[in-house]
Amino acid sequence: MKKIYILLTLVLGFIASSCQDSGWEDDIYTGYTIWNKALQEHNVISIQELKNEFSNAISANSYAEIQNDSMLRGTVICNDDGGNLTQELVLQDGTKQNPGFLIIGVNMNALYNYIQPGQDILLSLKGLYIGGYGSNGQLGYPTKNAKLVERIGRMSQQDFFSRVKLLGAPDISRIDTLDFANVKNLNKDQWAGCIVRVKGSITPKSTERWVLAAPEDADTGNGVTNTINVQGGGTLDLRTSTYSDFASYPIKEGHVYTIYGVLTRHNDGWQLGMRTLSDIVE
Repeated sequence: MKKIYILLTLVLGFIASSCQDSGWEDDIYTGYTIWNKALQEHNVISIQELKNEFSNAISANSYAEIQNDSMLRGTVICNDDGGNLTQELVLQDGTKQNPGFLIIGVNMNALYNYIQPGQDILLSLKGLYIGGYGSNGQLGYPTKNAKLVERIGRMSQQDFFSRVKLLGAPDISRIDTLDFANVKNLNKDQWAGCIVRVKGSITPKSTERWVLAAPEDADTGNGVTNTINVQGGGTLDLRTSTYSDFASYPIKEGHVYTIYGVLTRHNDGWQLGMRTLSDIVE
């Protein structure tokens, strides 16, 4: 019996040691053993450098493979919490005066359980694809839409986890929120993906239903585009998924809201996507 006990102890010890040295990180912030701690920082480039290199593919809503062994180091400023911006993260790097923003498409739900806003990461790029989705830069892999047209899509969750190393703990103080008035005339190629605030009233797509995203008003992408009448002049599209947690939020006619969200391109224009219900303040 004693020999059996000793043998079992040795086997369990070997298994524990193997798990600890596997190169996968048991993240103390999320509790999931998924992140690739074996990644070593090398050949780090900026998001803007990457987007400049593949600007033709992005602007044409096409895609191209990243063949260089390079990496990004940045801060996750938005996840999919709230169900409006689904299966994607937004990564930011650079400085306040010269930032870079990039969408990371991941084919999984509830990313917010795994990675939080304010989390710094290291991301391995080689073999990924970069392209344009509505002229927004996005990382992922090629896919086909409902019309069988090829476009940039998402990477698998296993591929995402294998390419990412977490750097320290999340810190939301790393996330800048800008006034839309200070961004609206800036270069869309660079600033698409930033977090903004805007004040204004909301005109719904259908005045028969004064909510953010009624299923009856949805387009083929299951989204509803309402109009923000920006205080001070002009308008801004407000894009909301019918699957979001706040789709049924009631709109008050003529009421001026403060609205936060991710500012993205819709081809040559801007559109805003709220992240969670707390992004609209009465």
